[in-house]
Amino acid sequence: MQEQSQHYELALIIPGSIAEDKHQEILTGVKNYLEQNQARLTQTTDWGRRKFAYAIKNLRHGFYFTLEFDLTPKILKELDKGLKLNNNLLRFMIVKKRIKTPEEIVREQKLKEKRAKFELDQRQAKVKEEAKGQKEKTSAKPKVSLEDLDKKLDELLEKDII
Repeated sequence: MQEQSQHYELALIIPGSIAEDKHQEILTGVKNYLEQNQARLTQTTDWGRRKFAYAIKNLRHGFYFTLEFDLTPKILKELDKGLKLNNNLLRFMIVKKRIKTPEEIVREQKLKEKRAKFELDQRQAKVKEEAKGQKEKTSAKPKVSLEDLDKKLDELLEKDII
């Protein structure tokens, strides 16, 4: 009886000390290792350079990648052991992931669009408010210098009003 494969996501961090031109080489090595262990890759995502919340091995930045693949749970333990031996990976984590239906993907996309539109509207309102504040500042009466005030006061005091 053949065991059914499940969908997994591998999140990994390549240390910031490794040059960016070496990343594809490391990623290709990880992909080859996955395929050697009968994993079927479905998606690869590059999240770019990110700052860590705390130093890991005296490093403050790393390059994040995610790989989605299908694999039988039996082979997953072997895969985990092999990835632990890879010195080019600072950290990694494998999680079981549910495959999204097309309807869920469309719904998530609509939510992202709504969120982006809302944020854009907020930024535009803020810019308008700042522009209005600047306009009010420029249209306000000009300030009088102390010298002008002194002159005016002297003129008023020199006149005989009483």
